[in-house]
Amino acid sequence: MVSRYDAADMTERRPSPPLVIFSALLLLLALPGAAAEPDGPLRVRNLAPAALIYGLPSPQGPALRPGERTLALHVAHANNFTSGLTDRLEVSGDGSTTVASLAFRQGVSERWEWGAELPLVHHGGGFTDRFIDKFHGLFGFPDGGRDGSPRNQLRYRIVADGETLLDIETRRHGLGDVRLQGGYRLTATPQRSATLRAQVKLPTGDFDDLTGSGAADLALWAELMERDWLHRFGVTVTLMGGVTLPGQGDLLRSRQRDVVAVGHLGLAYPLWQRVVLRAQIDGHSELLDTGVRQLGGASLQGTLGGSIALPGRLQLDLALSEDLIVGSAPDVVFVVSLGRRW
Repeated sequence: MVSRYDAADMTERRPSPPLVIFSALLLLLALPGAAAEPDGPLRVRNLAPAALIYGLPSPQGPALRPGERTLALHVAHANNFTSGLTDRLEVSGDGSTTVASLAFRQGVSERWEWGAELPLVHHGGGFTDRFIDKFHGLFGFPDGGRDGSPRNQLRYRIVADGETLLDIETRRHGLGDVRLQGGYRLTATPQRSATLRAQVKLPTGDFDDLTGSGAADLALWAELMERDWLHRFGVTVTLMGGVTLPGQGDLLRSRQRDVVAVGHLGLAYPLWQRVVLRAQIDGHSELLDTGVRQLGGASLQGTLGGSIALPGRLQLDLALSEDLIVGSAPDVVFVVSLGRRW
């Protein structure tokens, strides 16, 4: 049975997400650096309640040169409103999820790099329901019954065969599953970069609070950045393809897929010298064999945004992501990243 905490107790026992984010920003500003052109795809991840706990990778961009380092703060805020029902399963997701990750990468030789990512996960009622309602209305998108439900509430619930596996109604936050990465450069020229990568997700989070899966996951993937294919239009293409091998976690392990495919396709266009517009599609295959897309179904997310090289040797990424397979990912995800290379 899921353990319960009230909001006051959670605040006393765990670090405040704004405090952690503010501390990370101070660390970024204090680091030395070297100016760099905006590089690499936007960091997009499926933050649906039944998907965010798995070790699905995001593209990282070209491998770093020996001695190069990057430190970045990635913040993604997702608005979830969906539900699914079968004879044996009941799923509802109404709330907001924010993941703030501090990610470090370092080039250790001409071909090898390593990295680590420390995520902090927060689930709450949020503040974006009114904005999402207006956004959907402006573009004529279906709202899935949002206008008939209370705004800014939290209810993440999973019931299988009459047993409640998850029931969250009060805000939760805590350390997520830490990720360790390694990369191997296959090739690197001004026109093309190819990299092989591996990632291990450690079970440092807690499934009861929906901050982790309760198991270690392994991911293996390849990335390509290609400037020749669409060079006449000034467009850079980014591709990623690979697999995630989930461990035996706490969510319906008997229905868990042994292998999950992951993929990415992105286009980048330099609007000005230090401003790059980006459009991309990120997705994964089915995580759980449930017949309910809201519970680990195959997902596609479409994202529009851009990268800006700022004074002070910083790079800022801003993006907005929508679910292309309704119910399998959050309605809307706001992505903000601030990083530095030195």
